[in-house]
Amino acid sequence: MKDYSETVLIEFNPREVSYLQLLEVFWNSHDPTYEVFSRQYRNAIFYVTGEQRIQAEQSRELLATAKQQHIYTAIEEVGEFYPAEGYHQKYYLRNLDKLMTEFEKIYPDDGQFVASTAAAKINGYLGCHGKPENLKKEVGLFGLSLAAQKYLVAHVSTRCSRFEGMTCPAPKRE
Repeated sequence: MKDYSETVLIEFNPREVSYLQLLEVFWNSHDPTYEVFSRQYRNAIFYVTGEQRIQAEQSRELLATAKQQHIYTAIEEVGEFYPAEGYHQKYYLRNLDKLMTEFEKIYPDDGQFVASTAAAKINGYLGCHGKPENLKKEVGLFGLSLAAQKYLVAHVSTRCSRFEGMTCPAPKRE
């Protein structure tokens, strides 16, 4: 059994987006009634302040009442965060040689690639976390050749044609 949980660290400006807004996205991004049997892939919210803890707990209670089901999402104080090794990041993008060839030219250093906002956005689109029509609008901003842009849009449009929202390891059940 793994002694860690795979997480996402979200840094946000509370003047632009509230913690409650982030909680709403979190609850709508997965099925919190699904019991995951692995610490590594569990659903969890990590809070920084007491106010965040209270907001997270209240939102979980409201959801449990609304669904009339048990919510398995853990709520815990944040601990040490360790970024995944570079080769574990940008998973979808790393598995498309046509695009990786271009990114290796743009970012010869893997650390730069891992930190790249363009690579993160493209990886998100490749994982169907975004609408193909939005990708079409911004694909020219990523520094890719025209051929790679066309490939990316076609790949996402085909692969994500049934996309209807965000997904995570415990996706909503149909």
